[in-house]
Amino acid sequence: MKPQLLKISNPADYSFNLFVQECPFFPTPWHYHPEYEIVLILESTGKKFIGSSITDYGPGDLCMIGSYLPHYYRNDEEFYVKDSGLKARSLVIHFLEDFLGDKFLEVPESQAIKALLERSKRGLSFGEKTVQKVEPKFKNLPTLKGMSRLLEMISILTILAESEDKQDLTTNPISLRNEVDSARMNKVFEYVMQKYQEEIQLSDVAELANMSESAFSRYFKKRTRRTFSQFLAEIRIEHACKLLMADKMSVAEISFESGFNNLSNFNRQFKAIKKITPLTYRTKFLE
Repeated sequence: MKPQLLKISNPADYSFNLFVQECPFFPTPWHYHPEYEIVLILESTGKKFIGSSITDYGPGDLCMIGSYLPHYYRNDEEFYVKDSGLKARSLVIHFLEDFLGDKFLEVPESQAIKALLERSKRGLSFGEKTVQKVEPKFKNLPTLKGMSRLLEMISILTILAESEDKQDLTTNPISLRNEVDSARMNKVFEYVMQKYQEEIQLSDVAELANMSESAFSRYFKKRTRRTFSQFLAEIRIEHACKLLMADKMSVAEISFESGFNNLSNFNRQFKAIKKITPLTYRTKFLE
């Protein structure tokens, strides 16, 4: 699928777009759009790229993504196997800032929602308490029509605005408004996700982006707020975390399985990113 600035159309009789996505894997590449987006994962696992953030997702994962904030939900590799029998399912809401009218966000009662929209430009992740409140309302939305549907949507936004367990996914919000950026970055993401367990040379990735190494390094850091080597290390460490939680391999085996060529480098990178050692990480998870 060609990466692009997605054009999202609301149904003629509704002010916001709601749909259930169900497929073998989530097909949309790294993309962006003027609409705000709320995503609730119902089924499947993988990694989500939101702005400069890279985190795992699974059932019950709830996020809000601001206008023009680039994002990409990539399933784990087993979802791409032909006839795997696996499913990726999510509930998604898209809405524009003025979907309730030009003046709605200016009234005193709307200030919490206005602040929520502004904060979502960094990407927001919500905890279990908020998910428990929002999920039944989210699932109820498709059954509603007219004003009942709109009021339920406002109720969802109010819960998210008042949530005490929401977290920013990025510290420095980034946005894209250029389809060339999206296409180029998606090529890089796809390449890394397919090759991160192997040795990856900066020259190969720069060539993929049709740029010199120095130009690509500047380009990548400007758009992701991290160097390419930092980005690659984070992908590898997230994979290592899954293996540590599975508790089936030694730390040394996990190091090489995650794309690191020596154990000391793995330990150093892991502690730099997770602030604890791999062994401590495993111990905490298994407690």
